[in-house]
Amino acid sequence: MDEYCGVQKLRQEYSNRRGAETFSTYVSVTKSQIESELKKFISRLSHLDLYPQVEYAVLSEGKRLRPLLVTLSAESVGGNRSKVMPLALAFELMHTATLVHDDIIDGDEFRRGVPALHKKWSMNEAILAGDALIALSVDLASDYGETILKTVAQSALELCDGEHMDITFSPNSMTERSYFKRISEKSASLFRAATYCGALAGGGTPKEVRSLSVFGENFGVAYQLRDDLQDLTTKGETALKDLRSGKITLPLIHLYAKSNMTERRFIEEKLQDTINNSSRAKNEAANDLLETLSQKGSLDYCEDKIDEHLRQAVASISTLKDTKYRTYLVEMTKALKR
Repeated sequence: MDEYCGVQKLRQEYSNRRGAETFSTYVSVTKSQIESELKKFISRLSHLDLYPQVEYAVLSEGKRLRPLLVTLSAESVGGNRSKVMPLALAFELMHTATLVHDDIIDGDEFRRGVPALHKKWSMNEAILAGDALIALSVDLASDYGETILKTVAQSALELCDGEHMDITFSPNSMTERSYFKRISEKSASLFRAATYCGALAGGGTPKEVRSLSVFGENFGVAYQLRDDLQDLTTKGETALKDLRSGKITLPLIHLYAKSNMTERRFIEEKLQDTINNSSRAKNEAANDLLETLSQKGSLDYCEDKIDEHLRQAVASISTLKDTKYRTYLVEMTKALKR
């Protein structure tokens, strides 16, 4: 997602009516503050035996999208950034915990260009570090009241359930409905909770909080769709990673739904090849599937779905006060465009 979602690299600038700040400046300054606060928070954990592992996981380079959405949602309803910063950190810690555990489940050896935690230390230490990050996230969120605490806990539960759906997903269950349920839980739930909790902690009205929750949901779905599509369009060593591992994403689901019985058998055989055969066979099967996906319009279909959810995200916040922060939320969606 680095090309589309690395908001720290966004080139597009927006001059608000005051002319004093651009979107890219806002993102840069806020991200720097988040990094600074994360370092301060982690430094206070030096008494823990798991400190090296927690520090390694949290302070590796990241996009910090979720904490950014917490602060931006709070400020869009008139809230104070400093007051919601611990809550923003809670979401980054929760997200980091999921990455640590996902790397173990997926067998990934690298994360953000460096060895994954379970490769640098051990699987057991990585599991414990991920658990510690969840506990720290909940502890930070607990200062914001029962509703926010329950929301954070519920999003963590949805993440686990969505991950289970992910690892048990098969060609026999390839439907859009099941796919969107999966990514709503695994991917969008934390975005939705971040915007909802940010708005609530920022003092938003019930209507504003609902609007930002819907924004987060649609942004999160579009984010995951972009990630799925990015796997199919990226060049280099990481290209077609999902296809080579037999992972079922929306383009494949669309292809399967639009295919006849003979074509479906071809898809199933190629997916089986990605699971069972050598690296060369995996790559050949993945390339065959990619060619078919392109020919059948499945990549364009996924792109259209991204645009659809981004339009819904923008529409959901049309009732917010017309401030630069609302504009910045719109700019966030533009970063996920084609």
